[in-house]
Amino acid sequence: MAARAGKLIGVILLTPAAASPTLYQPGRYAVDAQATRVHFHVKAAIGKYEGDFRDPSGAVTIDPARPGRAAIDISFPVENMTTGDASTDAMLKGGSFFDIAQYPTVRFNAEDAPLATAQGEMQIAGQLTMHGQTQPVTLSVRLVGVTPDEAPGLSTLHFTGTMSVRRSEFGMGFGRPFVADRVDLSVDAIFRRS
Repeated sequence: MAARAGKLIGVILLTPAAASPTLYQPGRYAVDAQATRVHFHVKAAIGKYEGDFRDPSGAVTIDPARPGRAAIDISFPVENMTTGDASTDAMLKGGSFFDIAQYPTVRFNAEDAPLATAQGEMQIAGQLTMHGQTQPVTLSVRLVGVTPDEAPGLSTLHFTGTMSVRRSEFGMGFGRPFVADRVDLSVDAIFRRS
């Protein structure tokens, strides 16, 4: 077991020289809902608001004709968003902010995204849909690691990323200026070949 874990860690820790468009095997990589999260952070006049979006669905799909590009489509249920405080969660999910009765999901999609390498961050232009509004956004992504397609279900992709949005652009300006308009997002995502 220890030898297998050591081998897997060795594969995941890629060197920059190993990164290239052929690093990725074509196919559909479903998001690992248990291992993936988006953390949000918003400054306030007193303190801050922060929490996590969890349990996403969706996938990264790599076209065999273009192994360095991918289609990305990921959705997060707002119901599973959490700050660790029940009253804050209820406020954010209510009509003044996310209004989950009408807008139950947050979605990010990109049609022709460049795939990140171990050599640095990659800028992905996409669309973010939140609170019934869709706006163009840019996600800065870094490759953490890739496991090879040694066996069915073993091939995985691991990315981290950052993005900032203005909540007022999505119709959620309530509470300004006491709560900042800017929302900083950090992503930790794992995808498994399906």
